Amino acid sequence: MQIFLTGASSYIGKYLILYFLKMGYKVLSTSRTSPKIHKKDHRWIKHDLSKKKMDLKSYRPDIVIHLAGLAWMNRPSEDYINSNILTTNNLVKSLKNKKVKNFFYFSSRDIYGDFKGSVLKENSTINNPSIYGCSKLIAEKLLSNNFSVTILRLPSIIGLGTHGWINSIVEKLKNNKKITLSNHKFNNFMHASELSKIVLKLAKSEIKSDTFLVSCSNIIRSNEVVKLLKSNLNSKSLIKINKDPKPNYIISSKKLNKYYKTIKVEEVINKFSNELKFNKKQFI
Repeated sequence: MQIFLTGASSYIGKYLILYFLKMGYKVLSTSRTSPKIHKKDHRWIKHDLSKKKMDLKSYRPDIVIHLAGLAWMNRPSEDYINSNILTTNNLVKSLKNKKVKNFFYFSSRDIYGDFKGSVLKENSTINNPSIYGCSKLIAEKLLSNNFSVTILRLPSIIGLGTHGWINSIVEKLKNNKKITLSNHKFNNFMHASELSKIVLKLAKSEIKSDTFLVSCSNIIRSNEVVKLLKSNLNSKSLIKINKDPKPNYIISSKKLNKYYKTIKVEEVINKFSNELKFNKKQFI
């Protein structure tokens, strides 16, 4: 099986490539900087899809995974237009007239914007998304107008190289600093190692065009997430619960779990904790 992947140098891209190679697949990847994965069945092409399309000639991938794009980091609007919209448009041009068996786009839950409910579902109302969310939504439309595409709307993805809430908590735990948090119901992330397994499972199903939210299969309190991290990292940080919590929601994994049972919150934390201890990716 041949897999073509964009965004190879991202931390998520590296998890995907390493797993596919471990499973015996051939991977052609592209990004602006090298993923530094020098394996027999991996070929990397240096290319900036935000500038121009690629010449893929007679290459016929069995699976295309479009991961390239800028994550939400409060960057200028033009950065998201370039990295998410123009990149996707040039990918469409690069794959024009190619019959792709399975096309996957890694989108984001941020397309929903200011969600006010308690459980986010695939058909939840989109309300005033950020420029980042808009750019991901436009990219979804560009792809679905040209291919049969399976869209994975991702939560925070945890692994070596991650950023965001969990990373900020880890830094405080490492330095034994006090942590103040709202004690919400929580399942709003996934470990990076699970994404390749989800892709392969859905590729083997009859699904060719659909949208799935991704989240953990169980729900615990965010206080328990931090306590588990604290224990795993042998931290002495004090944990204080905010008495005036901000609104929050969980993500429904019901639709995806009909095809692939995602792992539990505790498994994500334990995997990530082991990676932090040994500074080594767990991509299996």
